[in-house]
This record gives sequence, C-alpha cells and structure tokens, in this order.
Amino acid sequence: MSKYCPSCGEQLVDEAKFCKNCGMNLENYQSPNNVQQARPEYRPQVENEHTIAVVLGYILAILIPLFGIIVGIYLITRNDSEKAKMHGKLVIGLSILIWVLSFLLIR
Repeated sequence: MSKYCPSCGEQLVDEAKFCKNCGMNLENYQSPNNVQQARPEYRPQVENEHTIAVVLGYILAILIPLFGIIVGIYLITRNDSEKAKMHGKLVIGLSILIWVLSFLLIR
C-alpha cells in the first residue's frame, strides 16, 4: 500500500521521515495509521500551463502584434502559473519587437 502525507497528500517513500512537499515531520505524527492510508483527495495540484493561450499568443504576436499584446497581458495576469507569466512577458516583448520592425520596414 502506498504511503501518503496526512497533511498535503504527497506520495511518500516507505522510509520517509519528513514529507518532501510540505516538510511535515512524520516520525512524531500522533496517528501512524493515517500516514499509511491512501488519500487521493489530497493530491498535489498540477500547475495550469495555459498551453493554448501561449501558442496563440506567439502566433498572434507575429501576425497581429496588437492581439499578441492582449494575449500576453492575459497570460501575465494568470496567478496559477509562473510559466504562463513568463510566456506572457515574452509574447508582449515579441509583439512590440514585430510592431517596431514593421513600422521601420514600411518607411
């Protein structure tokens, strides 16, 4: 039977003394039976990557920079993903670069 942290639900190795996710001390835990129970309702949350918005942002940054900036702002405001924030900044930067280059090449 798998061993899970009673605090956060992280799956543990059998000889774990501390939870690698939340740091809970498992040696001094009052009820060792609860440590052994599988607690699927406490699985760590997977970070939402906003993959479709990221890909769309890069495409729009190249084709229609104004819309690329809008998608970039959307990505920056996502509080559930650091990767989305990073890509949002890159999309905005790329949009501005494409926009500036297009103005320079038109003249």
